[in-house]
Parts: sequence; C-alpha cells; structure tokens
Amino acid sequence: MSDVPLVEELACVWIEVAGLDATAERLRSVLGLESRASGTLAAEAGPGGWAGRPWALLGPPGFPYGMVCLVEGEARPVTRALPRGWDSVELVVEDVDAAAGRLAGWPGVRPVAEPFTTDLSELGSNVHRSGVWRMPWGTHLILTTGLTQPQGRSFPSARRGTGPVFEVHLRTDDHDTARRLYGGSLGMPALMAADFTEGPVHRAWGIHGGTPVRMSLLKSGREGTGRGAIELQGHPAANLDPAGLPGGTGMVSYACADLDAAHAAVLAGGHRATDPAVPGTGPLAGRRSFVAYGSEGEPVHLVARREEGNTP
Repeated sequence: MSDVPLVEELACVWIEVAGLDATAERLRSVLGLESRASGTLAAEAGPGGWAGRPWALLGPPGFPYGMVCLVEGEARPVTRALPRGWDSVELVVEDVDAAAGRLAGWPGVRPVAEPFTTDLSELGSNVHRSGVWRMPWGTHLILTTGLTQPQGRSFPSARRGTGPVFEVHLRTDDHDTARRLYGGSLGMPALMAADFTEGPVHRAWGIHGGTPVRMSLLKSGREGTGRGAIELQGHPAANLDPAGLPGGTGMVSYACADLDAAHAAVLAGGHRATDPAVPGTGPLAGRRSFVAYGSEGEPVHLVARREEGNTP
C-alpha cells in the first residue's frame, strides 16, 4: 500500500475503433483535437491482440497529456447493459452545449443524456454541465464544462475549445478489489466517494431507482484535481455487459515518477502485472513501462514519467 500517489498524470486513453482515419478526422473537426503522432504497433505494444495494427494519437490544444490514442479494430458490441471494464472517456470543454450541436452531425452517435447541470458541491465537487453520448466505437464520450470551482482545488478547464481527458470510467461488480489496486497499491486518493440508490448517476445512465451503485473518484497525484482521474463504479453484475467483450475503450496509460516502486506495489497487492520493458513502437515508445490488470482484467499501462514540455 502506497502512502503517496504513484501515478502522476493520465498520458492517454486507448480506444479501439472501426475506421481509424474517419474517426480521427471527426475528433479533429468536431472536438478540435490535434494530430500528434501515428504508426503501427509491434508485438510488444498494447494489452494483446493489437500487434500490427495502425494507431493515431490525438491531443487537446495546449496540453501534452490527457490524450486519445485510436487503434484500428472493431467497435464494442452494444447491449442493453452498461459497458463493463474501461468505458467512458470524459473531456473538459469550454462550451458543452456548442459541442453537443456539433456531435449531432456525427453519424452513429446516440445521445444518452443531453447536456444537464449537476451540483455535487455537498460531495466535495462542484457545479458542472455535462452531456453523455454512445459513440460508434460502442463506449461512451462525456463532455463537461465546469460552472463553479470545488472548495480547495481547481476544476480542469480547456484552453482552446477542448481540454484533456480528465476522467475515465471503470465499471465492475467487484468494487473492493478494484479499489485495492487503484486506491491502495497505486495510492490514488479519493476526491469523492459515495454509495447511491438514486440521484445524478442513476439519471445519467438510466439506472432504476433503488439500484445500489458505489462510486469512488480516484485522482492522480498532481495538484488540485490532478491530471486524470478514474471514476470507479461498482454495479450489480446483472447491470453490466458480459466480461471480455472486444473493442471500444481498451486501456489507459498513466505516467509514474517511480516506475519500479509502482511495479513493486502492484505485485505486493496481489495483482497481475507484466515485467517492465521499453516498447519500440506506439505513442509512448521509448518510455519504460509495464501493464497491470485489474478486477475485470482491464489493462492499465504504467509508464515512466515524461520530461515536462515534451509530447508525448
């Protein structure tokens, strides 16, 4: 168990999509993300099954973190349940209502919750306005604009239209085990934690009132809200997809100040992890890294700290 956060910032979120070039162009034209790099993955890159696939890295204007890496593949099948494992990618935007208008012209995008205002001040957060969309790749996109500041920390903001990915959602029916990896071994502190049977989480995701949902908002170790949080949600198994569905949000990459300490902490906590290595391809090539696996088998890619000012 770490006494300090071992992850510093969310480097990128990996999303498997069908039609990489078209998806990248939409992310540029609709959200204003910028092309950063592209290439083809070798055998050692990714959590498995991505060898030989093209990838494209896109980033928010003015930020060298909180990026999106698209990988050519397939969309995640859409079921009546909520996606299990890694799912929602949440970006901060200057104007969520304007962005919603642009998303309306993206073929295959399905609104889940039109922009709505939520006040989480009593839980230590802020008042913000968000929208939720089911994307053609089968998982969710959330766009959020902060309307107030939380007490004692700053809420993420965009510099030019769209800012970084500041939160990813992880859903499981084993909240305690997942919390031991991210909050325990990796030391990510909880900005907010609560158990709900009704309220904004249920309204946003169409969950029946009375259904128990556990939520822990776990932050990276940077100042304030950090540079990328995990919203860990615990749900009844019946409300989640079957395990192991392909496609969609597939992996997240976090930078660590001390990669060896993170690796030792993950193993000491009884979690699976690969040995540290230096990948030769991919958006984070040349940075020593390893992959840990959580309660849903979800891969979290932990990489050595980047030099400030460098991208990626």
